[in-house]
Amino acid sequence: MTITLNTTKAPALALTPTQFSQQHFDLLNQQLRVYFNAVDAINNQIQQAVITLSTPSAGTTASRPNTDLLVGQFYFDTTINRPIWWDGTNWINAAGTVV
Repeated sequence: MTITLNTTKAPALALTPTQFSQQHFDLLNQQLRVYFNAVDAINNQIQQAVITLSTPSAGTTASRPNTDLLVGQFYFDTTINRPIWWDGTNWINAAGTVV
């Protein structure tokens, strides 16, 4: 049995390395900006979550948090002994009533 190895050529590149121009670097830079803007957006969401986690989750009616709140954020009001949630404007109970 004879084994024959066929030599192959490397695939032709669309551009040779010496043909890169400022346009190609600008395109790469633009794509990197899109990527890092997305990374920054995720980072901002993480920072918001950290703020939310540092907000007290229980306390009296008088000590309810009123800044840096997210819709759906939970708080257990010890004055009324009920869980409540932030709806974006008001604190509401499980029935949807403003408390």
